[in-house]
Amino acid sequence: MSSQSFVFHAPLARRVPDPVFAKSHTITRHIFFVPVGAVPRGLPLDPNARVPNINRRVYQEIEASLLDKDVTPGTFHLKHKGITVVADSVEDKGNNQYEVQLRENQGILDGGHTYELLTKDREEALPRHQFIKFEILTQIPPEWIAEIAGGLNTSVQVQAMSLDNLAGRFEWIKKVLRDEPYFEQIAWKENEGGEFDARDLISLMTCFNIDLFPNEKGAQPVIAYEKKSLALKFFEDNPATYERQQPILKDILVLHDTISCDSGLYWNEAGGKFGNLAFVESRKRGEFKFPFTRKTAKHRLMSGALYPMVAAFRWMVEEDPKNDKVRWRGSFKDVIRRWKGSAQELLKMTVQVSNDSGRNPNAIGKSRSHWANLHARVAMRDLMASADRGGKVR
Repeated sequence: MSSQSFVFHAPLARRVPDPVFAKSHTITRHIFFVPVGAVPRGLPLDPNARVPNINRRVYQEIEASLLDKDVTPGTFHLKHKGITVVADSVEDKGNNQYEVQLRENQGILDGGHTYELLTKDREEALPRHQFIKFEILTQIPPEWIAEIAGGLNTSVQVQAMSLDNLAGRFEWIKKVLRDEPYFEQIAWKENEGGEFDARDLISLMTCFNIDLFPNEKGAQPVIAYEKKSLALKFFEDNPATYERQQPILKDILVLHDTISCDSGLYWNEAGGKFGNLAFVESRKRGEFKFPFTRKTAKHRLMSGALYPMVAAFRWMVEEDPKNDKVRWRGSFKDVIRRWKGSAQELLKMTVQVSNDSGRNPNAIGKSRSHWANLHARVAMRDLMASADRGGKVR
């Protein structure tokens, strides 16, 4: 019978005898916390119930967490249950090194998708401060493996987004966007490919929902960034307030990409270095694609900085007296003009909040005062511009 051995580097490790079968079968659970960059490659997936598919949206979100994108740094091991391996034996080799012996049909029992994400080739190095939990089960009888794998690999609960799609709640959005070149890049249910999914669209529309978040009130749509599942619940409970945005939906998506892509231009014009900001993502090779504007760039804003800035332009949304919809104050050209005139100031305000919050992009996105301040600044600039023109704000 063939066997393989793998060495795990685990600065923190524990050995726990099984509460039921420790004496009868000597079954033992070995718990390792392994730096993500030190995960051994080549672990077999023989006992895993499912072939990993890391192109699914949920695993893209796990990868974003792994790479500290728009999350609290170092929390990866707290958010994910880890990887379970069935093995023949574990031997402590000293110096935080553990040799794990695998026999035929042993290997990763659960967590194959996470393992694929950790060991795939990528341009950037994995963060040194991130860890993944391994649970190594030894002396499991071979005939038990399938039953244990079935218990660990229970089906993921159907996402609310998929149920909304099945119920037809997204049909009006699809109708508005169907002829756009980026339509095929939007996923409407789980496991569909796409750069964006329906939750992203709903979150962006939440940023501009003047029924739920009136411009004259203090409440800000922070949930659009903080908890997209709650934004989706708002959409389910208040469908008419979202359908009113049909005339401006395409523009909202363009504004999202415009701010994310063009912020670097305005920051660099002011003498800064956009790529050095803590809330900016950079590409060493290739460029980011912005599907709603068809632009590309080496840098883009992280969501924690982008969403409050986009939502600030909710001020530019007003009731349309001709129908039950909403419209822009003036036109969308006026919105873009207001962005260009405000960009450097909004970025400076974001830098200040970033510095005050320990350069944590996630903290920026959750700062209610920051959302309110950006919104107030756009309103002030718009009112000043209107006064200079001698016109009335509609």
